[in-house]
Amino acid sequence: MFVSIGCCVTKRPPVFKLCQRALYLTAGGNLANHRISNYEVYFNKAAKRTRAPVLRSLQKYIGTDLLFLAGGNPNTATFPLAAAQLRLRNGQTVDIDEADMNVALQYGETRGMLQIREWLTELQRRLHDPPTLPPPGVSSSANSDMITITTNGCTEAFSKILGMVLEEGDSLLVEEATYPSIFNVTEPLGCKPAAVKNDAHGIIPSDLSKVLSSWVEATSGPRPKLLYCVPNGGNPTGANLTLERRKEVYALARKFDLLIIEDDPYHMLQYSRPLLPSLLSMDVDGRVLRCDTVSKLMSAGARLGYVSGPKQFLDRIVDLREGVSGGGSILTETIMMKVFQNMGYDGYIEHGCRVADFYHQRSQVASRTAEKYLKGLAEWSAPQAGMFLWMKLLGVEDSRPVCQKLIQKGAVVVQGHIFCPVSVNSPYIRVSFSYASEADLDKTFSWLAEILKEQPEQ
Repeated sequence: MFVSIGCCVTKRPPVFKLCQRALYLTAGGNLANHRISNYEVYFNKAAKRTRAPVLRSLQKYIGTDLLFLAGGNPNTATFPLAAAQLRLRNGQTVDIDEADMNVALQYGETRGMLQIREWLTELQRRLHDPPTLPPPGVSSSANSDMITITTNGCTEAFSKILGMVLEEGDSLLVEEATYPSIFNVTEPLGCKPAAVKNDAHGIIPSDLSKVLSSWVEATSGPRPKLLYCVPNGGNPTGANLTLERRKEVYALARKFDLLIIEDDPYHMLQYSRPLLPSLLSMDVDGRVLRCDTVSKLMSAGARLGYVSGPKQFLDRIVDLREGVSGGGSILTETIMMKVFQNMGYDGYIEHGCRVADFYHQRSQVASRTAEKYLKGLAEWSAPQAGMFLWMKLLGVEDSRPVCQKLIQKGAVVVQGHIFCPVSVNSPYIRVSFSYASEADLDKTFSWLAEILKEQPEQ
């Protein structure tokens, strides 16, 4: 029998904000006095050389009384698409008329459509109430004021951030079991991971403090200035960073002057409500760069993400993107904006509750099936969010041979070593239960049990 987590309340009680500010004051004194004023000290040499492309700078004249003959925009009358109608799963329809379609088919702002940026900014206000976000109707002015820009998913967001900060020989702070795509960015940059221990409750602050306080630049290179973490539904661990640990991690970031990449695609997929406060909600300094995506809630194929953080930092990312890619898909943003408007903020948050409930039920099926076949052969903690089961195979030094045998039987899971910052053997595997049926899980775990029982003593 499954227990629904139910739908969450969209507005926090007024006392939350007061308590929240009090917590952060104890971590570092007056709020305004700790705001970061200049991000140049964090940028690498390439980022410091980045300038806004001249052609893009002329776009400020579009929509004025001037005759604009400076753009390379194609004439939308030559495009075959004219309008579209989307049918939602609830039976409702959403229309994209010809005027909206003409906008959607054209080049757009590199930082994302104004309409969708405003919608997402208000969503961040409702979900996180960031201390550095200006009040409604007030434009950002300080370098550390929060803004939101769109990206092609979370991966592009954090890859751009890393590319703006890291130099060859630098180190990036990561959890000892973490999302492996981060290494696809750091390795070509010539950067090294600095592993921090984590467990079923997320990154361990005392180990983070130990790593930073014992850092020897003469042998290890410059002390890290950037921490990457997945605070909810850790990929691969399924762990949620506890509230107490979040406060400790942020306090350490202030102490050692770190920037934090908060990669949080599973924020809305937490299995319990109310949602744990984000690091962005604690960010009184402007040192958190929060990466979100619609991939897990709305559409993975949309490739729509958004990053929220300090204005000066994100403006530099926009300059970099303008000179290379020109930004994301305005067609995608138009489609998603129509869906957002149809759902409204309350509808979006309620949808997140339903999706979280869906994966919570699947996690229970996965855990129950694993218990049926793998008790005494493997260990795992119940995931707190997301869509993965992180399992330690007992009596196994390296899971790779086991995974190969499992493929021969007919199932594929991920061997644990690819999630490790350094090249080591790992007894872990990651099992995804997002789309696997109960029958699929039953077969996979029964085959895995057969393989483990055949393993020689190590």
